[in-house]
Amino acid sequence: MVIRADFTPRHDLDWRNPMNAIHSETTARHIEPRCLATTIGSMPHTDVARATELMVAATPEIPSWVQFPKRSVRENMMIQFTEGMPGLILQDGKVRMSLASDEATAELTEFYRRYLAVVEAGDRNELEGFGLSEGVAAGFHEMMRRIPDWISTGRLRMLKGQVTGPFTLGTNLLDTEDRCVYYDEQMHDVVVKLVAMKALWQVERFRAFGLPVIVFLDEPSLLGFGKQTYITIGKEAVISDIDAVVSVIHQAGALAGVHCEENTDWSLLMETRLDILDFDAYDHLQAMTLYPKELAGFFERGGWLGWGIVPTLDRQAAAAETLETLLDRFETGLSAFVARGFDRNLLLRRALITPSCGMGGVLDEPLAERVLGLLHDLSHVLQDRVN
Repeated sequence: MVIRADFTPRHDLDWRNPMNAIHSETTARHIEPRCLATTIGSMPHTDVARATELMVAATPEIPSWVQFPKRSVRENMMIQFTEGMPGLILQDGKVRMSLASDEATAELTEFYRRYLAVVEAGDRNELEGFGLSEGVAAGFHEMMRRIPDWISTGRLRMLKGQVTGPFTLGTNLLDTEDRCVYYDEQMHDVVVKLVAMKALWQVERFRAFGLPVIVFLDEPSLLGFGKQTYITIGKEAVISDIDAVVSVIHQAGALAGVHCEENTDWSLLMETRLDILDFDAYDHLQAMTLYPKELAGFFERGGWLGWGIVPTLDRQAAAAETLETLLDRFETGLSAFVARGFDRNLLLRRALITPSCGMGGVLDEPLAERVLGLLHDLSHVLQDRVN
């Protein structure tokens, strides 16, 4: 038997201050990033304070809390957002999920009780049970401590959080038989709802500062969608899962984005309610230009494109690129979209400038800091080109 706690979002719940909220489908089209910069999340550093300082120096308008995968295995993106998930066990040194025990059944019942208390009654106290502890998200807590000082500079415009997306988490987390939990109806339901609550918890913490909030779903595994590995997963299921998370983010008054890599099927994501599509504009810009009709509809709804134009997946590229070469690459990308009928200034107004991926994977600290410098300078120059 599968336990469920489905719901219809209630818009009478006042999760947000109406003076500060930016519900995506009503007012997001009036907000434009205009080539401001933000980061994807991870850095190779282990000094939390220093990395946070470096991040905000590079992206003072839209800072994003830093993930530290090299500081702790608990900050690995496949583990970081499982805190509080029912049925988690450690097997062969790996985190797995099993709902077979009486203890797991009790945890599952409590999980749904808390979930319903949050989504049906708007109980903020119960939402704390879905939070990110400092042990798994040191960068989030460091950012929260520093935001008041950043506000005093007058430069802060938005705050960005992130969570591992439901497809990526569900297809990478395994049960005790080495099967993806995504294929188990009960576990799948838990994954989607847990991701939604982790996103909502971040929005609730950030909105206390009276600034617009963005939450990105990190979905690197969507690169494999439609291929042999995930051939049995339907498009409708992926859209439904993402929209389930996005609807919670929207109801809380925040914007929802997605970060994917390489040649993802962007037409699928353009069918969701996402507000921001962050793509690898350094190596795989063509993948985004393949769907001009769908992209036009996305822009009509007020959507933004996150241009992952500063390379992070190739150490040589990160070391060799300069401001001038990246400006040339960006202009080439703009021309590709303009050739497909898009207005140049609209593209610039709706552009968010980001690294091509997180920096905590292949880069060392000096290269990551070089990427941050390039990101800052590129954004600064491009902002002057927006009319």
